[in-house]
Amino acid sequence: MMNNQQPPQRTLPTIALIGCGAIAEKFYLPALRQFASGVEKVILVDSNPERARQLAASFGDADSVSNYQDIMDCIQGAIVAVPHHLHVPISKDLLTHDVHVLCEKPLAETGQEVREMVRLADAHGVTIAVNNTRRLVPSSRKIKEIITSGEIGSLRSISYLEGGEFDWPTASGFYFNSKISRKGVLLDLGAHVFDVICFWLGGKPEILSSESDSFGGCEAVAAVSMRYQDCICTVRMSRLGKLPNSFRIIGEKGSIEGAIHDWRTITLTTSRGTSMIDTQPRDNGKVHFSRMPIANFLDVIRGAATPLIPASHVLDSIELIQEAYGRTTRFPLPWYEQKEVVDAD
Repeated sequence: MMNNQQPPQRTLPTIALIGCGAIAEKFYLPALRQFASGVEKVILVDSNPERARQLAASFGDADSVSNYQDIMDCIQGAIVAVPHHLHVPISKDLLTHDVHVLCEKPLAETGQEVREMVRLADAHGVTIAVNNTRRLVPSSRKIKEIITSGEIGSLRSISYLEGGEFDWPTASGFYFNSKISRKGVLLDLGAHVFDVICFWLGGKPEILSSESDSFGGCEAVAAVSMRYQDCICTVRMSRLGKLPNSFRIIGEKGSIEGAIHDWRTITLTTSRGTSMIDTQPRDNGKVHFSRMPIANFLDVIRGAATPLIPASHVLDSIELIQEAYGRTTRFPLPWYEQKEVVDAD
């Protein structure tokens, strides 16, 4: 493959934050503030000009525009944080204009879209990375290390249960708009769940079964069963009610258990006994894992680093989600589907 990588930047880059919704306000802007000394300018982009102006004012000296195409010639990098269905077209447009991209998850809906974005990035000498942050979580990385070391032996099963009432303060409401997309929890939350499972396994499992509560719209509950070599993986996700929000990994010589939103501790059981492992030193002077994608992205633009999570690394999980949708059937709903029987006596 021909190396068209751009030379290191001699000046600080100008960054566009495309999409000014909840994820921009709660995550990307605070992260960009932390690394403000590493950028020349931040430009906020949103189809709602007032929303973009408000967030730009809260940042300080940021500019704002309503159309990212107006600024593509003056930016070196862009963070794509728009509704899911816009990730691919906007990212591809930026890549063809020689702009480095950091895209919010899910990167795409199909494996073919991922491959096309990787091809465009290579052809234009830029990069495309994705913010699948759970790979960077200290507990997730420790689990990968334990599995790879063989400490719990060959894997036999993974159970991953995550769910709760949907409470994300979405600015656009696209999550439940079937006119935009008929895909729901399996694509949104699944982009995290399936990616971290593929990360742990080191490959893509085979779909055995996939069920959801969808009637042709955005599913809120999904259950998927998969196999990877001798390991059976079961995943349940919900936006309607609370699930245990836990995982359990069982190997032939031990097990690992943890709470999904406890990013620090895991419980390891082997022949030596059971112990709780603290996976994150309290003060190691390093960038917090949740800010690592931004710090890395700025280094990538300057030519000083390669992406932490390049698009090619999430190809397995995107294809897995695509295949799960292709196999999905609706949960049995006898209280809905069974015709009422009238006693004629």
